[in-house]
Amino acid sequence: MKKTLSYMALFVMSLNVNAQVGIETPTPQNTLHVNGSLQVVKDLNVGGNAKTKGNSGNRGEVLMSNGNGNAPSWTTIESQNFLKVVFVGNKTDINPSSGSYTGTGSNPISTHDSYAKSYVYNVTNKVDNTYLTYNSTTGLFTVVKPGYYNIVPYITYDLSLNGNGYTAGTAKSSIQRVSPATSTLASISTGHGERTLGVNHNLSSITYFNKDETFRVRCVYTQNFRLSAGNIHISYLTP
Repeated sequence: MKKTLSYMALFVMSLNVNAQVGIETPTPQNTLHVNGSLQVVKDLNVGGNAKTKGNSGNRGEVLMSNGNGNAPSWTTIESQNFLKVVFVGNKTDINPSSGSYTGTGSNPISTHDSYAKSYVYNVTNKVDNTYLTYNSTTGLFTVVKPGYYNIVPYITYDLSLNGNGYTAGTAKSSIQRVSPATSTLASISTGHGERTLGVNHNLSSITYFNKDETFRVRCVYTQNFRLSAGNIHISYLTP
C-alpha cells in the first residue's frame, strides 16, 4: 500500500513538474504523448475548456486542423474548397419515342441551330435549389447562386430507325449558355459512317454564371435522329 501511494505521489509530482505525460516514451513531446495505438470507443470531443465540454461533431463531418495552438474543429468537406454536387439527372427515355427529329441535311454541321434539340433529363436524382433550378420541359437550368459550375453531361443518339443510306453523318453536342445571350461553352462534333446505330458523347465545362443566367445541353445530327439514355452531374466550386 505504501509503495502504491509512493508511486502515485511521484506520478503527481511528475505531472506538476513536467506538465507532460508519456506513454511508452520516456521523453514526451506534448502534454500527452502516446507512442502506440489509440482506441476511442465513443465521442472524440475537441475544443472546450476547463468548464465546458468539447464538440463531438455531426455525422459525416471530418476533423480539420486550424493551425498550431488552435483547437481543431469538425467541418464538412464541401465547405473546404471542394466541389459541391448540386444536380444529378438521368435521361431514361428515347425522344421522340416513335419517329425522329429532322436532321440538318448539311454535312458537316454548320449553323443549323433550328434543327438542334435540347437534351431533357426526365429523372432528377438530386437538385439543390439554393444553387440552381431545372425545367424538365424545356431542359433549361437557371442559376440561383452565382459562381463557377462544373457541367458534365453524357449524351447518346439513337439512329436505329434510319434506313440504309441514312445514318452516315455528323453529330454535334454542346453545352450552351442561353441567357443573357446564347453562346457555346463546350462542344464536340464527330463523324460517323453508314449503319451507325448509336452515337455517344462526353462533355465538360467549368464556367462562371451570374444569378438568373440559364444554360442547356443541345444536340443535332445531319441525318434524322432520336435522343436516348444519358446522364448529367453539375457541381458548384465552393469559393
